[in-house]
Formats: sequence, structure tokens, C-alpha cells
Amino acid sequence: MRAFKIILGGMILNAAVNMGVWADEFYISPLLGDHFYDSKTAPDLQYPAKGVNNGRQFTLGLGYRFTPNWGVEGDIGRSTPNLPSPYLDRFLHYHHADFNLMYRFNADGHLQPFVLAGAGRARYQADLGPNFQKDYGQAGAGLMWAYNDRFAVRTEGRYMEAGGHWKDWVALVGMEFRFGQGAFHEDQEAADTSADTAAPATAEPVAAEPAATPVAEPAPVPVVADDDHDGVPNDQDKCPNTPAGVQVDAQGCPLDSDHDGVPDYLDKCPNTKPGAAVDAQGCYVMVNQDQSIRLDINFETNKAVIHGDASAQLHKLIDFMHQYPDVNVVIEGYTDNVGNAQANQLLSQRRADVVRNVLVSAGVDASRLKAVGYGESRPVASNATEQGRSENRRVVATVHAQSSYIKMKSDSNP
Repeated sequence: MRAFKIILGGMILNAAVNMGVWADEFYISPLLGDHFYDSKTAPDLQYPAKGVNNGRQFTLGLGYRFTPNWGVEGDIGRSTPNLPSPYLDRFLHYHHADFNLMYRFNADGHLQPFVLAGAGRARYQADLGPNFQKDYGQAGAGLMWAYNDRFAVRTEGRYMEAGGHWKDWVALVGMEFRFGQGAFHEDQEAADTSADTAAPATAEPVAAEPAATPVAEPAPVPVVADDDHDGVPNDQDKCPNTPAGVQVDAQGCPLDSDHDGVPDYLDKCPNTKPGAAVDAQGCYVMVNQDQSIRLDINFETNKAVIHGDASAQLHKLIDFMHQYPDVNVVIEGYTDNVGNAQANQLLSQRRADVVRNVLVSAGVDASRLKAVGYGESRPVASNATEQGRSENRRVVATVHAQSSYIKMKSDSNP
């Protein structure tokens, strides 16, 4: 950022020295191109450091030329790239606004190379994630082809840096529509010329200035010790030896904007919600837990019809499958040992299929469901009694899933 300040300051000084009498000229410049994101953006969004996919960027500039060569320009823009695998279904919403000083070479020609430098602020918002903002400096160069005094084609590249934290590149192409006179005032130039050639006026005598009255030297200011140079004197500093450049409060302690116990300069996940448990980097502590559900319904002898008392179990399974769309399930059908084994095999498959059809009709993707009939194998009770045979005429399914949630400081369990 210091380098950008030096470049921008030099350009402003040069512009002030070379400013002439120039009629107002404004312009609007819509630009379209690609934004090449630094891989360091991803950790700030609480995603693994695999970078952010490059994205198409739209920028709109509004500029003002106060000399043929010098001008200022304010830009706003946005870009919406998707995040890298495995987050391809999520997007990064990037917005920026900046202000630049621009210098044009060969300002009266058709081909006009130019350079610019300035600063701005960018805001990043990821789907299902936090947002953050960064101030940045930028420098760029480009080329314009002026078709006439009112229209030009423009192409450029920009380098953006946020305090050494991330470094982006942007390539843009677009147009420039100009408004205003954009020329020197002839009458003002004539006035300046006549003023330069006019005879000098006779100088009037100047009275001698009175002798200056001696000014008493101010009393020396006592030196206040501040060993860590944070702006808080030692006798008021509750947190001595803070690192150089770290922002502190009135007591000399590092700022902690989200009050999570991790100072801002160490906090990789700013703006965590109040009461949430965080790790040493200020990011959420996530708790994983296993979820499961079991379906176990029975059938009448030699039938594959679902009884009404099984509806409650089926609805719970359907809700579970909708809540966890990444899990699959195997639906198992069984019979007792009454009758022919081959017929029982077919009957068990029909029982599994009828349950699968209920789930599909409720909106569960058929590709997630597998129905298998096991006939009279794998009994769970004795087939010697009516009660045991009733328990063996069944369809069962067990589904497991894993969920996670943010741990709160008030949680008693680890």
C-alpha cells in the first residue's frame, strides 16, 4: 500500500504543476473483463486455501479530465465467480469501489496509452459463509483508440494489492463516452498572452518593516514513555508489548471487534456470532453428530399391502431423506417360511418395491433407493409360531447420516 501512496502522490504533484486552462470534460466508461483472484481469498471466507475460480467482472467508471493529460476516475464494479471444488455450487459475490488518478500520453492522438493509480475498498460475500471487506491500492496501464472527440475504445490491466495480504489481477475492455468541450479556452489564452506582454507597472516604494519582537521559547514538553509505541503511555497500558502496527483500545489492548476473545490481528474469521465457541484463530468450533433412522413394518400372509399403522414410520423416513439429500438407503423385504421358497422370494421383492414406490411418490430421488427381496432368509423370530411368522413378514431399512453445528460456549458437552 505504501508504494501505491508514493505513486499516487507523485502523479497528483505532477498534475498540479502541469495544470493548464482546460474546459471541463466528463466521461462514462463501461468495462467488461476477467478478475484473477489470489488464493489467499479463500481462507478469509472460511474455505480451504484452494483459491477462488476466476470470474467475469463488470466495472463502470465515471471520470473527469481537468487537463488534456490528467484526470480522475471513480469506479464501481462486481464479479460473481464460483468457488473451487468441492464448493462448485456456491458463489463468491465481489463488489468494489475505487478512486484513481489517470495520466494519458499522446492525449491529442488516436492512440492514447495511459496509466492510473488509486485506492478503494472491496467486499467479499460467500454463499453460506461470512463476509469481509478489504482496502486495497491499485495501479494499471492500458491503451485507448479514440475514434473521435466523443468516443473511444479502451483496454487495460490492473494490479490490486491489499496490504500484502492478497494480490489480484484484472483485465478489462470497454468503451469511453465523453461529454463537455475538452479544449483550451481561446479567450482565456489570449488574456493570458496579453497579460504576459503588457508593460510592467511602476513599482511603488515599500516601507521598511519594523523589527520583529523576540518570541519567548516554549517550555519543553515532558516526554511520556510508551515502550510498545501503541499510542498509550506505559502507566495507562493494560497490555504492554503489543506487536507493532496493531490497533489498540484506550487501555492499550488489541481490538477484538466481535468479542470472541481473539484479537482482530489474529482473527481469521471476523464477525463470529456472540456466544459461539472459537478456536485460536477465531473460527467456529464445529461439533459433528451421527443421525440414524430405522424402518420396520410388517405385512399380512401372502400380501404386499402397507397397513395404515405404518404411515407414521414412512413419513419419518421420508422427512429424513429430504433433510439429508446425500444419503442412500437399501430397502429389504422378507417373508416367513410358509409356502414355496421361490414364491416367497418374489413376494419379498414386491414388499420392498411397494415401500420404495411410496418414497419415490413423496419426492425422494429413485436413484437413492434400492429395493432387495431376501425371501424367507434371515428370520428375526421363530417360524414355528404365528407370532414369530408375523415378525418375519417385514420390510426394514436403516439410514445413517452425519450433521454438524456450531458449538456454543454455554454447551456443557465437548
